[in-house]
Amino acid sequence: MKIRMLNLEYPDDPQLSMATEEAIFINVIKGKSPNTFRFYRHRNAIVLGCFQLAAQEVDEDFSNSKNISIVKRVTGGGAVYHDMGNLNFSIITNDKFGIGNDVPKLYSTMMQGALQAFKNIGINPQPGKLNDISVTNKKILGAAATMRSGSLLFHACVLVDVNLTTLASSLKVPGIKLKDKGVATVLERVTNVKAISGNGINEVKEALLNGYSQTLNLEFELGDLTNEESELAKRLYESKYSKSEWNMGREIIDIHYE
Repeated sequence: MKIRMLNLEYPDDPQLSMATEEAIFINVIKGKSPNTFRFYRHRNAIVLGCFQLAAQEVDEDFSNSKNISIVKRVTGGGAVYHDMGNLNFSIITNDKFGIGNDVPKLYSTMMQGALQAFKNIGINPQPGKLNDISVTNKKILGAAATMRSGSLLFHACVLVDVNLTTLASSLKVPGIKLKDKGVATVLERVTNVKAISGNGINEVKEALLNGYSQTLNLEFELGDLTNEESELAKRLYESKYSKSEWNMGREIIDIHYE
């Protein structure tokens, strides 16, 4: 399957980055945009799941002291810390895989390429129950996804060379959640790809492209945003992703543009 590949980061504007993600998704649903694979990074941000409350997930005093931005994404799941040692990627496509509304199948299908990518660089990955990948019980990838109108948005966060101390200090992770993973602190739960294999951002990018080519038969064609996607991203930014009601609270702002 041919798929547009975007290197589209917005490192200093995670709000516009997430608005762009939704704009692509809306246009794919409408048949106005091609199926898309996107790489992106953010310099200093916490990205929340759409149902989360910032006060419960983020150490706001610490985050404010480090100028860490807080933004929500359109998918559910848990909070993640992003810096430039993170590599994030999205797959936004029509349901070519017969997934329907089967959430476990969505994750098992979309995670195949990432699992293969880690094998390609000499890592022995351990798939989690649904949406994460670990090595020796330490998390190196977390993912989130949504399905709408026969199309899917899957995105994942790979810990390549992240400042793990800042990650652990900026997020509030309940003790019960850590206990379930058999650890006492966040730092015991996560690790970096570079620490395991020596591979950096560019090597992981190449491994992911090869992994998804091998497992999902994707053929990547370098592309750009369409004018329609750019305009919709700006409108979503202004009406949703720049708003504290969306980023900090539990208000669901669901906007449709015909």
